[in-house]
Amino acid sequence: MDLPMEHALRRSMLLIRGQPDKVDHLQDILFDTAIKYTHTGYRVLFFTRKPLERVATSIREQFSDLFKMITFIYVQTIDATMKRLLDLQRWTNCIPGLIIVESFDLLVTPNPNDGQSKQDFQRSLVLSLLADTVRTISVKQKGTCNCIVTLNYGSLETLPVELFYREHNVLDVNHVHESSDILSVMMENEHSIANNLL
Repeated sequence: MDLPMEHALRRSMLLIRGQPDKVDHLQDILFDTAIKYTHTGYRVLFFTRKPLERVATSIREQFSDLFKMITFIYVQTIDATMKRLLDLQRWTNCIPGLIIVESFDLLVTPNPNDGQSKQDFQRSLVLSLLADTVRTISVKQKGTCNCIVTLNYGSLETLPVELFYREHNVLDVNHVHESSDILSVMMENEHSIANNLL
């Protein structure tokens, strides 16, 4: 990967560190981010373990056209996530401008026989594949494909996230109160990429 593309890729990847008790609140913010992002005309791909059940019918009716721009992919395992990401790299239409991966750390189900290093390896492998997918989509659409990943605090201790995320792009969930907190960072990053401020 050439250096400008590598810098652009790291700018387009956003990580939000969360807590188990704030998962539902963060999911609501991510959903609002997805809805607002569709105003750009780009589609959103939302990886999640469970359907969003708290969206009011009135909101669904009000934003029905925007809902069509969001594709939800329900995955329970890391293998299923990797398969869907590989499939996504082959898409030729309905290509997303934003990929959201919610509760990334829950995709690796702890196995008593697996050590921490194996879980870290699996997570690093998925992050590498996710970064490659973002790069592939960016090249296809000749623009920036953005990516948001949410992750539990504990998972950061042994996971080398600095390989994939700039320090500026790692947000604490306590500083994310609404979708504008996420979208403002994404807009700043897109501006930097567009102006080659690497």
